[in-house]
Amino acid sequence: MDQITVTIPAKRIHNAQTVTGFLMLKEAGCNVKIIDDARNASNPFHGLPVIQVEYQGKKIIYDHWDGYPSPDTMKACLDWADFYFKRSFSDEKNALLFPEDVGKMFPLGFNYHVTLKKSPMNDPFLKSLAKYILGKNQSSYFTPEVFEGTPSAPAPVPNIIFCTRLWDPEDPSISTALQQERNVINDTRISIIRSLKQQYGSAFIGGLNDDPVSRKTAPDLIIPQQMTDRKHYLKALHRCDICIGSMGLHESIGWKTAEYVAAAKAIVNETFHYRVPGDFLPGKNYLPYHTAEECLAAVRKLVNDPQLLLEMKVANHQYYLKYLRPDVLVSNTLEIVRNLNR
Repeated sequence: MDQITVTIPAKRIHNAQTVTGFLMLKEAGCNVKIIDDARNASNPFHGLPVIQVEYQGKKIIYDHWDGYPSPDTMKACLDWADFYFKRSFSDEKNALLFPEDVGKMFPLGFNYHVTLKKSPMNDPFLKSLAKYILGKNQSSYFTPEVFEGTPSAPAPVPNIIFCTRLWDPEDPSISTALQQERNVINDTRISIIRSLKQQYGSAFIGGLNDDPVSRKTAPDLIIPQQMTDRKHYLKALHRCDICIGSMGLHESIGWKTAEYVAAAKAIVNETFHYRVPGDFLPGKNYLPYHTAEECLAAVRKLVNDPQLLLEMKVANHQYYLKYLRPDVLVSNTLEIVRNLNR
């Protein structure tokens, strides 16, 4: 059995899912060697949201960036790699920015913060970072089965969930374009939450995290602190039928979308700007929207069509088992390497 050597140049939560996938393969009997290189400042990829892998004489990069914020740094990773699997994958941007490298680039898929209890990713710094990003009362040990669900018939009045945050548009460290993007993201999220609360009442679970931006912009939409605890949030998620996903920074697909897929839920999601592996399709796995009005129309469609809602849950459960479960996601990439390395 060929050895798979996995080097971790940074303990960023973006990297946790891929590391989890390799650890699951190791537990299943694969020859996986994990090298914790996060403290090695001489590693050329030190601090980056990437994982380095060597397999069958080939070098592989797993890129977990939100979008394409640093093309020069990405280019250095591409120059090192024989195969390059990118989370936020765009054929158009690849062709524009890296025309000589498109043949080695492949979509990696959805990303979310999933780990194992014995993962090297669970160090004190990563745990403190997870608390900062995801909420104060977080455990760093959210294993695959915590997220996983099976399709079930929707409630007579389907429950809907959308818990989210706002981004600071006045951050002086970001460009004017990113400030404008954050304003659009914030306005859309606020409008969706207000409309869902008004139209669905107690059948809607959601609101904004409590932070300075939310307190300044929409204090009436702040959810109780208990709901920002990830354990409580995931319990609420599993009680719901319809889940709302929105665009992340740099037009990335939000991490909650992956959690919805793992939980086998029906999804209404802001239109994807990036491609994922397999047949994750509008109308089958999710209903897309561009505006708050389109989001509300998509939710209404699912509420009024229980059969479509159930079929979407089933489709997402099948997609999770075929493409998204961490060990499967990683196995699929290794199969591509094997097939092209013959």
